[in-house]
Amino acid sequence: TPICKMKFVKAAILLCASAPALAFNSPLPRPIALPSSTSSRPLTFPRRLSQMPPHGQLQPLKSSFGGVEKSDNSSTRGMVCVLGGCLAHLILGTMYCWGNFLSYAPSSLLFFDGVARAGVPDAIQVLPVALVALNLGMPIGAKLNKKVGPRITTLIGCAAMVLGTYMASFSTRLLPFMFWYSLISGLGVGLGYSTPMIAGWSWFPDRKGLINGLTLFGFGFGAFIFNKVGTGLAQSGVPWGPMIRKISYMYAAVSFAGSLLIKAKPPREECEVTEEVTADVEEDCEPPSATFKQAVTSRRFALLWSIGLMAFTPGLTLLGIYKRFGMSNPAALIANDSLLSTIGGLGAITSGLGRIFWGGIVDKVGFQKGYNAQTLLQLLFMVLLPLSVNSPLLFGTSVCSALSLYGGSIAMYVTCSAQTFGVKNAGEIYSVLFSALALASVVGAKLVIGLLPKVGWKGIFGILACISGFNLGLLELFKRERAKKAPWE
Repeated sequence: TPICKMKFVKAAILLCASAPALAFNSPLPRPIALPSSTSSRPLTFPRRLSQMPPHGQLQPLKSSFGGVEKSDNSSTRGMVCVLGGCLAHLILGTMYCWGNFLSYAPSSLLFFDGVARAGVPDAIQVLPVALVALNLGMPIGAKLNKKVGPRITTLIGCAAMVLGTYMASFSTRLLPFMFWYSLISGLGVGLGYSTPMIAGWSWFPDRKGLINGLTLFGFGFGAFIFNKVGTGLAQSGVPWGPMIRKISYMYAAVSFAGSLLIKAKPPREECEVTEEVTADVEEDCEPPSATFKQAVTSRRFALLWSIGLMAFTPGLTLLGIYKRFGMSNPAALIANDSLLSTIGGLGAITSGLGRIFWGGIVDKVGFQKGYNAQTLLQLLFMVLLPLSVNSPLLFGTSVCSALSLYGGSIAMYVTCSAQTFGVKNAGEIYSVLFSALALASVVGAKLVIGLLPKVGWKGIFGILACISGFNLGLLELFKRERAKKAPWE
């Protein structure tokens, strides 16, 4: 009913609003802060204190948060920015609703020729193509962010995403539907994907993992809310086209409100030093960062890209097939549409919570230990899934756990990119790294289409488990490579 739908939306906003405050409530270490002097012109914390003028008078700023001394207003404004990013991602992440929406699509949208028949539908490629478009939009968003800032960039991205969804509702054939729903909407998601996180880093530079997790929590949780909304509309008899249009109106309201809350921290608030600081020190205040060319031509980049491909493939493949796998055997206890929709919705929640949890883990124990643990657990659940078809509880637990690990892998991946290559060119560098996720979605879809008739569902999940095992070897190679000093360090 409309009242239930409104309750879902209110609950989402309330949960997103409370998550940053809860996550940031723990005490943090108080590092040395930079001083205030006669100069009103601020600089970031210099790494070489020996370059500071001997007569520079330093005094700490008030209050501490996230490893850098800040005022209370600064911390509050930073949390508002994180909340805005979470709300924007709440809508951007609804691209993952396609696994559920596909169940309600008309037969003319299942195959490119518009003729309904048995077999794997061509429409399974809607999400992979959207992820490719997302990857194409990310470098554009990174450049746009430098010119107009994160708020406008996120607004433009959300507007394109909403427009694509709305226009797709009028399509009656798969190809034009994919143009709007996959290409245009996917480009919009790419434009607005990384800018909220980069804005959040400017407020809390020592909590990048947590900031990524909180922002990306919205990306996972949005699928839960709108899976429920879409299922409710479809089961109440709303036709496909009007259903998608109603959903797009909700997308617009939430994403535009969130975008308006996003704002990067002005550089002058980071720290203050005396006006006698030399130009060399001013340049050295920035953390060491690789240039775009240095990053993408490095061995670290090649290894990290390969790690992403191996890490994302199992989770993305599961997102696209969990419902079809559950319904593949009518005699199985999990073969129930409502049950599988609920599991998918809960999986979206655990995916979002996994981003927060693993984002915090990578801040505490580092990328290497966090990703090794995540990969081992992912391998375990890929093995368990085909064995759980007669236990709704075990199947639901396995799906939700696997999607939680998938969400966590993304949050840790974004953090590792910033830690490895620096934040100065993080948007452009990550936009290329993110192609691993786009390719992973295509690999997963092609894997199912090409090998399912030959190896069956157990074979598919066995292959996904082997991919996770192979990734453990790549992680060890990456560890050895990071032990070597990079040219930009």
